Amino acid sequence: MSEPIGHFYNLLIDGDAAAAASLFAGEPQLDTPLAGTLRGEAALTRYVAEQQAWLAARGARVMLFAQTASSNRTVAELGLELTLEGASVDLPVALVADHAGSRIAALRVYHSTWPLTGGHRLRPPLLPPAEGLDEPAAVRDYLAALAAGDVEGVLRLYAPDGYVREPSGDRFRHHGADALRPFYGAMLGQGGIALQRCSVTYDGMRCAIEYVCTRWGSAPLPPQAGTAVYDLMGINQISAARIYDDIAPPGA
Repeated sequence: MSEPIGHFYNLLIDGDAAAAASLFAGEPQLDTPLAGTLRGEAALTRYVAEQQAWLAARGARVMLFAQTASSNRTVAELGLELTLEGASVDLPVALVADHAGSRIAALRVYHSTWPLTGGHRLRPPLLPPAEGLDEPAAVRDYLAALAAGDVEGVLRLYAPDGYVREPSGDRFRHHGADALRPFYGAMLGQGGIALQRCSVTYDGMRCAIEYVCTRWGSAPLPPQAGTAVYDLMGINQISAARIYDDIAPPGA
């Protein structure tokens, strides 16, 4: 199951709509940041053709970075390299696939639009918030500290050489306490960020959370979808956090 998910963008680059459709157990169900919600093979075929042209025009190359799999879901993290107006751009992409046996029931694509357009695009919720999800202690405590705006509480959960990467790519990676403190200090300066969990995918080493963000600081936000993946050291410490969303601070 996990390998075909990780190679989904290779199928887009190749323009192989038949192979993309064969990944799905029934009617293709795909949600993307730019194309929105797609249902059915005809919609998928159009999407593949459009993406092939778009990716070819930008010299796209894709690299599989990491995969996190559970019994009912696989999360693949990719690095998409593009050339935009003569400049090299790296776009982190996360694919979340719900399993239907050895195939896909539904596929959700997450990435920021800021590296592509210079702006953010509101992404409505893709899943409803869920109760009783079983994330590891470090992730649970991290999300609680984030919601409370507790910078020191967040930092205590990171390994000494841990890092966080923003949705806009590796140029926005903050490594070690000296970089993490000002990053979270600025991000949480107006208060906490509330993320409602929708799914958890945990393999003992990494934990991926799909969420809906509803509040940043004192200001409510229109509910917006995103996902993040956390590399873990045991169950109590985070060595890396990688964010895949398009959420902007209130007023931005």
